[in-house]
Amino acid sequence: MSWTPEEVRAALDGREKARLRMLADELMVGVTAGRAVLLGSKPWLRAYARDKEDDVQDGLAALFSKRAAILRKFGEHPSFRQVDNALRRYVIGVTLFVLQRKYQKHRVNWEELREDLVTGEHEPADRGLARLTRVMDLEGAVRSCSSLDRALFRLIYIEQRDPPAICAELGVSEGAYYARKSRLLQRLRANLDDRGDLSPE
Repeated sequence: MSWTPEEVRAALDGREKARLRMLADELMVGVTAGRAVLLGSKPWLRAYARDKEDDVQDGLAALFSKRAAILRKFGEHPSFRQVDNALRRYVIGVTLFVLQRKYQKHRVNWEELREDLVTGEHEPADRGLARLTRVMDLEGAVRSCSSLDRALFRLIYIEQRDPPAICAELGVSEGAYYARKSRLLQRLRANLDDRGDLSPE
């Protein structure tokens, strides 16, 4: 069914179990779809994604928190028009907002990563740039790395710590840090090449 704002509020206020179960099922579909949209539009987050169930629970919790205040806002905007799956679209939007905040710490520093990947040894800049524009998914490349490499990737490109802080965190010298970073970038390039994501036009 296509829920109207009035039907949503009636289900919340009436507290009829069967009706609330139907509403919860519809909301779960919307939250799951919102998560898929987020990870589809920002696929590098998938390398660090939590369990789907955890994300779905966070989305549902946001919708039902404070006596379902956010859910009750469905249909209040002046531009609202009742169309098929209007509630689902609303829930997808809410889910994107909620999960993006949860995933905020997983933003990749693309500028630094781009520079590091295309200025490596024996990597022509024009070829690297042409390739990198086609790379929007680091999931496979990062997952293929060792746990130590993944930890280093997180410290450099996600937490964006400076070299001295990383050296202190890992208990290594500055020279060892740069050697490990160089090996990490070599493995990333190799993994991306193996996946065929970087082949030039």
